[in-house]
Amino acid sequence: MTIRDAKQAIIAAIEPIYDNREAVNIATLLLEELTGFSKMNQFLQKQSLISEEIVNKLTQCITRLSKGEPIQYIIGKAWFMELAFVVNSHTLIPRPETEELVNTLIKYLKANNYKNVQILEIGSGSGCIPIAIAKYYPNAIITSVDISPDALEVAKINAHQNGVIINWKQLNFLDSTEWEKLGLFDIIISNPPYIRKTEAASMHTNVLAFEPHTALFVEDNDPLIFYKAIHDFCKSHLNKNGAIFLEINEGLGKETAELFKHNYQVEIKKDMQGKERMIMAYQF
Repeated sequence: MTIRDAKQAIIAAIEPIYDNREAVNIATLLLEELTGFSKMNQFLQKQSLISEEIVNKLTQCITRLSKGEPIQYIIGKAWFMELAFVVNSHTLIPRPETEELVNTLIKYLKANNYKNVQILEIGSGSGCIPIAIAKYYPNAIITSVDISPDALEVAKINAHQNGVIINWKQLNFLDSTEWEKLGLFDIIISNPPYIRKTEAASMHTNVLAFEPHTALFVEDNDPLIFYKAIHDFCKSHLNKNGAIFLEINEGLGKETAELFKHNYQVEIKKDMQGKERMIMAYQF
């Protein structure tokens, strides 16, 4: 089997699930992982034969891909802000929209020339948010919390591999009695669960069947539960003139902003797709 044959086999197997462009990207990524050939080398070496061992691995991967399993879980890693992260079924796959949230915060920190800024990130997952902040803004002192010990183990691996130090804590943020374990912060950032369960019907199989639901979904009757908790937490744990950066449900922008209308200057920001995806609340 040649590189070209392998790529065509991958695309043919997953085109019923993905559009052609995404299928091609997945095929390219998988072949790079299996063969070590970059996208350019896959084109230049398209007639090169691949070993039987790689063909066997490829067959196994195609089977998993055809069932909707995300390529990131199959190869065990994902990229976020040009950094590599270990991911598995205990962690969400990092999204481009979340990169926008982190970039917005980093620009804010640089514009205000923060020194030793104390940041709390709520919902560690793979650790992509706090690790990226620490990597691109070394002056930050970052604490990150998650309810899942399994997710935190992954996050710790990622922090080590990316050469940063994060203060990880395992706790249930919705339990206000656990807030006493946390101190005072200048910045709060979070991409909490915000998808209503009734919205699941419109979501892709590769998300529903494989990514952790506790990190995605909230009950329909209280979709802002995490944002309410963050608002209440900030009453006693956000330093004067602090700021809050949150990823939000595109359909609940106004409702989320309403929570912070007192004592904050609130800004709703759209993502690259033109959807209301972020809220920044600046204390005054």
